[in-house]
Amino acid sequence: MKKTGLIAGISFLAGALFFALSFGFLQHTADRGTVIAPAVARAETVAPLAEAAPSSFVPIVRKVKPAVVKVVSESVTQRRSMFGDDFFDQFFNAPPRQERRSGSGSGFFISADGYILTNNHVVQDAVKVKIYDIDKKEYTAKIIGTDPKTDLALLKISVQGVPFIPLGDSNAIEVGEWVLAIGNPFDQDLTVTSGIISAKGRQLGMAQYEDFLQTDAAINMGNSGGPLINMRGEAIGINSTILTPSQGSIGIGFAIPTNMAKKVVADLKTKGKVVRGWFGIQIQDISEGDAKDLDLPTGGVLVGRVEDGSPAQKAGLKRYDLIVAINGRAVKSAADLQMEIANSAPGDEVAVTVYRGKDKQSVKVKVTESPDAAREQAAETSRSLNLGMTLTKNTPALAREYGLKTSRGLIVENVQRGGAAADNGIRPGDVILAVNRTEVDAVDEFKRLLASRRAGSTVLLLVNRDGDEVYLRFELPE
Repeated sequence: MKKTGLIAGISFLAGALFFALSFGFLQHTADRGTVIAPAVARAETVAPLAEAAPSSFVPIVRKVKPAVVKVVSESVTQRRSMFGDDFFDQFFNAPPRQERRSGSGSGFFISADGYILTNNHVVQDAVKVKIYDIDKKEYTAKIIGTDPKTDLALLKISVQGVPFIPLGDSNAIEVGEWVLAIGNPFDQDLTVTSGIISAKGRQLGMAQYEDFLQTDAAINMGNSGGPLINMRGEAIGINSTILTPSQGSIGIGFAIPTNMAKKVVADLKTKGKVVRGWFGIQIQDISEGDAKDLDLPTGGVLVGRVEDGSPAQKAGLKRYDLIVAINGRAVKSAADLQMEIANSAPGDEVAVTVYRGKDKQSVKVKVTESPDAAREQAAETSRSLNLGMTLTKNTPALAREYGLKTSRGLIVENVQRGGAAADNGIRPGDVILAVNRTEVDAVDEFKRLLASRRAGSTVLLLVNRDGDEVYLRFELPE
């Protein structure tokens, strides 16, 4: 019995020792990256990954860092009397006092002759813009043009031969690829962070045209306008915004893709404004259930309305047509189609593939310029109140374009990140109908009603949002 027990004990120890040695061997080889495969699989060749994690970002940073700049903008606001209600104007006949404010962000040279790309919100309302290069040399920049619809701005300083970052192909970047974000977060000049592309094609509702790249490279306040760099040292994005419950990065940052920026830059350089194509249709994404009810295939974008006299009407497009492709490229969403149309040039003839019921056909649409000129003539901003939004007097034409059920009130066209409007829940596309039960139909009237209120007080706005009328409490900034 004792002999049997001794043999069993020795057998157990031998087995344990074999297991430990085997496990140790496997662990050691795994640490070195060795893969132990079955004998049958040893003869198979496994293709290496296209791009392994870089051992160092130093060469790329050395190449691109000198092209990144700090952008400091100065704006002027009307300073209110501590007594409110235009006290000094009424009793002392004194002009309103002006207060200068400054803010900072980032930007980068995109050509050797001093053109700088940044965000529109970095220089919005600026009366003066200063640029500081890597050597902290100061320049005064000229604003060549801005495009609030994409949140981009083009600046220029009088230099030659500066280092610059080429704009790469943002469509080629893949989810999972390494990227670097460079900028001036919290005034910490030329900070570099690394991460990957987390997602593509994000829509946040912050601007009219969006196709954000998402990254976990740390982006914070002050990074806005700086470049997002790929492993070839090209800019594939312009860092723009973050999602966070606080003021700091939690790994969800967004950059405007450079392929969108290329058209903006070219138009601002040559025309001083961005010229976009226009079909004259209202569109919407379509669910699988809606497609079945309308006897249409799944996928594509549904035409909800065709403007009278528009290029789409002249080409024969109709309500309930399902657009599935433009110039042979598949259309996946309403935002995708909107971008394709906007990027076409006035005068272009575009091939549109549609389903009308089960009947597939192709129509040619001759693109015209988007009727922004008329809108811009009607548009005024509430800058003097520092509310952080752009308002436009509503018209029947604009109501049709936005798909609104009313042509009254003031359309909110843009909302500035971090501004009073954003903090109070105002969104682009909202229509402000009344202030404290007083209907408003002109921007000047809206300004007057709010200017009569004390800073820090609250007004009640009647807002048309997606066809519903809702009340919003709006706290005026201090």
